[in-house]
Amino acid sequence: MNRIMPTLGFLLLSLMVVVLLGFTVYQSWVVHSLWGIVATLAFLGALWEILCEGRRVLCVQFNEVMSLPNLINVGCVLGGALVAYSLSVDVGLGAVTAAALVALVAALVVPDYAVPMYCGSFVGMTSARLLISHWDVAIAGSVAAALYVLTSCAYTGFGGKLGTIAFTGSVFTGLGLDREFLITKIPEQPVVGLIVVCAVVATAVTYWLNDVLGHGPVIASGIVGITGGLILPAVHPEIGGTLAVMTICASFAGMSSNTRLPRWTMVLMVGLATGLIFVNSMPLLGGAGGKLGTIAFASVLAVRGYYDLVERSRLALACEEQEHV
Repeated sequence: MNRIMPTLGFLLLSLMVVVLLGFTVYQSWVVHSLWGIVATLAFLGALWEILCEGRRVLCVQFNEVMSLPNLINVGCVLGGALVAYSLSVDVGLGAVTAAALVALVAALVVPDYAVPMYCGSFVGMTSARLLISHWDVAIAGSVAAALYVLTSCAYTGFGGKLGTIAFTGSVFTGLGLDREFLITKIPEQPVVGLIVVCAVVATAVTYWLNDVLGHGPVIASGIVGITGGLILPAVHPEIGGTLAVMTICASFAGMSSNTRLPRWTMVLMVGLATGLIFVNSMPLLGGAGGKLGTIAFASVLAVRGYYDLVERSRLALACEEQEHV
C-alpha cells in the first residue's frame, strides 16, 4: 500500500500531461507543420522524463496518509481554492490577480502552508461557467487536495506540478457534473509572437526571483503573476488579458528548482515551449483551473527529458572511451 499510493498519484498527473500534450500535437499539425514538429518533440521529451520519474517513484515509500501534516495540507488546498474563487468571481478581481494575491498573502502570513494554498488557488481560477458555485469548487478542491497528498513524493522540483494537481480536480469535477468546457480560438500570428515573448520573459524573471535571489517559488510566481495581471491589461487593452494569463502560466514554469533546470538555456527553452503549448492548447478544456500549470509542467518535463537524454549519452560515451584506454 505504501508504494501504491504514490504510484497512483504519479499516474494521474502523468495522464493529464499526456492528454494535454497529445491534443496539442494534433492541434499543432492542423495549424502548421513546423508547430507540429515542435509539439511532437515536446511530447516525446515529456514522455521520456515521465518514464524516468516513474522508475524513481516505484522505489518510494509513502508516509501515513492520515497524518496531521497531510490533513492540514488538505485544508489549505481546499481553503485556497475557495478563497481564490471568491476573489475572482465574487469580488471580481479576475482569476490571475486572485491566484497571485492568494500566493503572496499566504507566503507572507503562513509561509509553511503557502505551497498547498497556492495549489488550491489554481482550482479557484476555474471559470464560473464550468464550476458555477462554491460547492462545485469545494468538490474540485477536495479532489485536488487528495491528489496533493498522494503526489508529495512525485515530480518534486518541477514547476507546474501544483497546477496539474488542480487541473485534475477541475477536469474530473467538470466532467462528473456534465459541464461544458470553454473553447478559445488560436489568435493571429502577431499576437502569438507577443505571447511567446511574454512567456520567455515571465519564465526567466520568475526563475531569477526564485532560484537566483532566493525568494522561493510561491513569492516569485505571485509577484510575476500579479504584476502581469495588473499592468498588461492596461498597457494592451485588446490582448492584455491574454498576455496576463500567459504571464502567470509561464511563472509556474519558473517555479522549477535549479536541480531540475540547472542551466539558463533550459529556462529559456522552457519559456519558449510554454508559450507554444499555451497557444496550441487553447481549444482544449478551456476554463479549467490548473490548465496553465499543466502547460508549464509539460514544458519543464519536455526540456528536462532532453537534458537527461544528452547527459545519458555523454555518460555512455565517457564509459566507452574509458574501456578503450
